[in-house]
Amino acid sequence: MVLPTTSTLCNVFTFLLAGSPIFYSAAPRGSCSSCCAIREREDIKFLLYTRKNRNAAQQLQLSDDVRLARSNFNFNYPLAIYLHGFSESASGEKQSSQELKDAFLRRGNYNVILVDWSAMVAVPWYSSAVENLPIAARYLARFLRYLVSSGYAVKHIHLIGFSLGAEVAGFAGKQLQEWGIKLSRITALDPALPLFEGNSSNRRLSSSDARFVDVIHTDGGILGNPTAMGHADFYPNGGRPLQPGCAKQEIANNRWLNIIIGCSHQRAWEYFVESIRQPLAFPVERCEPSQHFGSCRDGNGRAYMGYGADPRLRGNFYLETNDAKPFGRLSQPSSSMPQLPITYKMPNASRESAQLQQQPQQQQQQQLSINMRFV
Repeated sequence: MVLPTTSTLCNVFTFLLAGSPIFYSAAPRGSCSSCCAIREREDIKFLLYTRKNRNAAQQLQLSDDVRLARSNFNFNYPLAIYLHGFSESASGEKQSSQELKDAFLRRGNYNVILVDWSAMVAVPWYSSAVENLPIAARYLARFLRYLVSSGYAVKHIHLIGFSLGAEVAGFAGKQLQEWGIKLSRITALDPALPLFEGNSSNRRLSSSDARFVDVIHTDGGILGNPTAMGHADFYPNGGRPLQPGCAKQEIANNRWLNIIIGCSHQRAWEYFVESIRQPLAFPVERCEPSQHFGSCRDGNGRAYMGYGADPRLRGNFYLETNDAKPFGRLSQPSSSMPQLPITYKMPNASRESAQLQQQPQQQQQQQLSINMRFV
């Protein structure tokens, strides 16, 4: 019998390790005799942020029409939905979730939903978290199906996951297809490696999970999976540790342990967050065909890693980054970037314009108009 959820062993606590918040529980979530029961509605939260509520989340719930109607969720805006990794939280300071949310809301009018499943990925229960991936993914898939059934266009959903969150995204994409729904894009940020090695029986992310699956590998062989698994797999600085600047950064902050187990892994989401602000900051230098695709193709003569990736990309892509922010070799001060109006066209909805940043070069403007077209 599982532990009752009221047990103090089921509480999740936060402590700092090497200056970073860690989320801890004395007992894991799951179905084992020493596990806490999983309560999907409480353990998997959907936190909505928009430009109207940048810092105060509105919690949405599956099949709750009243909450959805009263929220700031806008059916005319694209949706970025993000899944954090092991030992993280969606609401913790300096967490990947908050950094990504802020970047999208600075970029333009978005619905940003952060999936907080911290209770299911609290330390030290990694193996339990892996076992629970299908549960979290199915609940997420049900929520996305609910939004689609409420009138939201599936083609405007961009599902993004970091580490274990990337695997949940893959599971959710598979589940939605069983219901006749195929996501437009999944972005996987350094998908987790432990318990997913080699011929592991754990299902993992694949290119079939969405119409476009792009993957950024930064810690291959340690915490991240180096295997190519998307339509486009990006390997900045070879895709392996140490990523440039990690040793210097962590030593300066007296976080010696992070040099090996954290910094290179989190570079995946740091690179992606920077690309939201500047989509063409990470140009690809070299491309190789993958096992599944016979040739590399970018469609416009230049390929970019991150938010600005062309959905027609196929293959494995390699590039180098700077060793400190800004990491992108073509990054520019945001103050120098003019605004480009983009119109989002949604079924049964009037056209609305959102101001999105662009790079000043003519080539970059043309690339953005292709990559960010939602009509």
